[in-house]
Amino acid sequence: MKKALKIVLVVVASLMTLFVLLVGYLALGRGNDLILQHVLIDRMEKIYKNDYEAVDEQAFADFDLGTTDLRFNEIQMLATHNSYKKKGSDLGKLLIGLGDSFEMADALKYGYHDFTTQMQSGIRSMEWDIRLRRGRFELTHVPLVDARSTAPVMEKALKEIKLFSDANPGHLPIVILIEVKTDWMILDPFLEEIDGDDLEDLNQMFADVLGEILWTPSDMTEEGMTLMETVTTNGWPLIRDMLGKVVVVLHPSSFTNPYVDLDPTLATLSMFPGVYQEQRDQPYAAFIVHNDPDVAIISGLVDEGFIVRTRIDEDLFFDSLRYENALMSKAQILSSDYTVGRSDLEAKEMIDLGSGHTVIQRD
Repeated sequence: MKKALKIVLVVVASLMTLFVLLVGYLALGRGNDLILQHVLIDRMEKIYKNDYEAVDEQAFADFDLGTTDLRFNEIQMLATHNSYKKKGSDLGKLLIGLGDSFEMADALKYGYHDFTTQMQSGIRSMEWDIRLRRGRFELTHVPLVDARSTAPVMEKALKEIKLFSDANPGHLPIVILIEVKTDWMILDPFLEEIDGDDLEDLNQMFADVLGEILWTPSDMTEEGMTLMETVTTNGWPLIRDMLGKVVVVLHPSSFTNPYVDLDPTLATLSMFPGVYQEQRDQPYAAFIVHNDPDVAIISGLVDEGFIVRTRIDEDLFFDSLRYENALMSKAQILSSDYTVGRSDLEAKEMIDLGSGHTVIQRD
C-alpha cells in the first residue's frame, strides 16, 4: 500500500512539474511580446520624427479623396479580424485541441502584422479583443494557450494608432471594434472581472491617448435628437470631414448597458455602443454587428442609415459566395482573415475589395 501511494505521489508531482513548465513556456511568449511592443513604439516615434514620408492614402481608395461627396456610411472598408493576434505555438494548439477540439485549434493557425504595418498597407478597420489583467487592459485571444499578441498592452496599442494618425493626418477614418472578453478566465489567474469603474477607466483611456483625433458619439449626434435618430434622418458626415479621425465601437455584449449607463446622454462616451439588429431601436444605435452576410437583412439596415459590420469568412474557411454576399449586402465594415494585414499569407491568398483597394465606394 505504501509503495502504491508513493507511486501515486510521484506521478502527481511529475504532472504538477510538467504543468508548471508548460505554463512557464507559454508565458515566455507573452513576455517577449511585451518587449517587442515597447521596441516598436520607440522605433516608430523615432521614424516619425525624422524624414518620414506619409503613406499615399489615395492608393487605398477607389474614389477621389480630394473631391468626394461620399458620406461615412457610403463606403466599404476591408477590416482585419482579431487584428492583434500572433500565430501561437504548436504546444498551445495541442492544448486547445485536447481541451476543445482540433478543428478549433486548426482555426487559430493565423497571425497578423503589427498595427503600424497594417495601416501602412491600407487597413482602416480592426477588431481588438480586450481583457483586464492585473488592473491593466490587454489585447489577447485565448488566455495562455493562444495569447500571443502584437500589442499586448492596450494603452500602448492606442499610442501606436495615435502616432500613425499624427504622422498621416489625411488618412481615411480608422474604425476599431472593441470586444470585451470574459471567456476562459480560468486559464489565467491574473485575469479580473470588469465592473463599472473599469469601464469608466477604459472610456477615459481612449480620450486621454487619442485626444482630438477621436471621433465620438457626441460629435455625431444632432441637438435635440438621439444618436439613432441622427443617423436614420440626418445621416452621417462627409468622408472629407472625417479624414484623420479614429472611431471606436463597443461590440454588443453584456457590457453595453453598463457602459451606456456611465452617461445615457452619450455626451462623455468615447465609444459608440454597438448593437445587434433587433436592438436597432435603441437611442444609441448607430453601428450594428451582423456577422452573417445576409444580403436582405444587412441591405435593409444600411438603407435605414446604420453602419453594419459583417464577416466575409470565419474559422479560416473562405467561400467565394460568402465574399460576394458580403459585398452585395452593402455592409460598410467587411471583416476577414484573408487580408494584407496577415503576416503568414502569400500575396496570392489575400483578398481585396477590387483592384487592390481596401476602401471602396459602396454601390
